[in-house]
Amino acid sequence: MLKLNRYSDALICVVDDEPSTLSFLQALLAEAGFVSVATARNSSDAVKLIQTGCPDLLLVDWHLGSEDSAEVIRQLRVTYPDEIIPVIVLTADLSPEAKHQALAAGASDFLNKPFDLSEVLLRLQNHLEIRRMHRMRARELELARLEILERLARAAEYRDDATGEHIVRVGRLSEQLGRILGLDEESLFRLRHAAPLHDVGKIGIPDAILRKPGALSAMEWEIMRQHTVIGARILEDCPYPVVQMAHQIALTHHERWDGRGYPQGLQAEQIPLWGRIVAVADAYDAMTSNRPYRDALRPEQALEIIRAERERQFDPLVVDAFLDPAMFTQLGEETDSFAT
Repeated sequence: MLKLNRYSDALICVVDDEPSTLSFLQALLAEAGFVSVATARNSSDAVKLIQTGCPDLLLVDWHLGSEDSAEVIRQLRVTYPDEIIPVIVLTADLSPEAKHQALAAGASDFLNKPFDLSEVLLRLQNHLEIRRMHRMRARELELARLEILERLARAAEYRDDATGEHIVRVGRLSEQLGRILGLDEESLFRLRHAAPLHDVGKIGIPDAILRKPGALSAMEWEIMRQHTVIGARILEDCPYPVVQMAHQIALTHHERWDGRGYPQGLQAEQIPLWGRIVAVADAYDAMTSNRPYRDALRPEQALEIIRAERERQFDPLVVDAFLDPAMFTQLGEETDSFAT
């Protein structure tokens, strides 16, 4: 028998109202090397399975008694619209009408009953390889997008910090702060990659103002404030979730909890959570870094300033999370320089 150990960790969902067919396919898949096989005997249970976890391949009987097999396929496509998930229809009905209906619902292929064992495994192998290649390309595309975003952030930061380390630190601090606040892993991933773009609008600020060693005049300060609006314009109208979050952060990370910030004068929870998180992370790292107009503060000094600005400049819950002992101890050895 053909062994498919290369795909052994794939999640295979099998939907059939015949117990004997389910048992046969479970045994066949186990013998081929699959360790994650989920089964259902009706469409409602199949939909629940799909919503519980994204399958790598769906085997579904086209005639589930009086129930609608097409609805199972449609629910799979609606639940995971960006995934390429093979759907193999199991059927003894070889009529063109049945095939057209299955294909219209979103089926990828057919297996005729009674099954040819070699054909079953070869079709599984082919479709799982297509899914593996698609996921690999999707991952490469994701990494390319993140690389472009990082380079955009570094381009802006280079004018203010030649090392570019500020954006890296703000990203890590923001991610850790979000973790203490209880954000889910997807939000943490986006936050880590969106936060470094908080000052991308500095690209549009003249060097004479951006790198001025002394205090800014009122007019210069007004120009400097425009980096939030410029950054938002650079990042607006993008469907990519990380960029959408970065757009909010660029626009709102200088808003204040008490409503005295800029550019919109938002107050309290009118400010998106991402902006409130990055406001604290950015302020801490800025205070503990050398700037053309001042030397870096000691970490404990910066923490005291953040504590003093609780419910004034900063969200009190975000400040409490930032002052949590776990904030720095869990960042790991690579960020020991952050620790107080």
